[in-house]
Amino acid sequence: MNDAESRLNYPHGGSLPESGRTVTVAPGVKWIRMGLPFALDHINLWLIRDVRAGVEGWTVVDCCVDIPEARAQWEEIFETQLEELPVLRVFATHMHPDHLGLAHWLCDRWSAPLWISASDYYTALAASSGTLFPETDALGAFYRAHGVTDASFHQRLN
Repeated sequence: MNDAESRLNYPHGGSLPESGRTVTVAPGVKWIRMGLPFALDHINLWLIRDVRAGVEGWTVVDCCVDIPEARAQWEEIFETQLEELPVLRVFATHMHPDHLGLAHWLCDRWSAPLWISASDYYTALAASSGTLFPETDALGAFYRAHGVTDASFHQRLN
């Protein structure tokens, strides 16, 4: 551990949210941790109590990658952690697949709007349509160099 890291304060210590569960970190703010199938092994996601058009519910902050395990974890969260309130909006902090990947599914599932900057939205659109990385071999090499080795992921690039 380096000197700067040793000065960090972790208010929840080593306790992490279990799969399909949340940890309340402040009133109206719930922490979710989902696994990722590559070298960066998890992502932190958030539920924030919200009101939209007079309806109480939740804003989802970031989404996870689109893999069956993440969808199953979200379904468990919907069933057990939302206090019987709906998701009102989905907020993606940026266009990386672990932050934006399931946005389409969450927005469809809850008829909720997506909030994301225009530049990130259009960059993600270009990347997913193949116009940002037109050579799939180069794109596959890029992902493998960053630890993404899942064969089914690479098949979807073609």
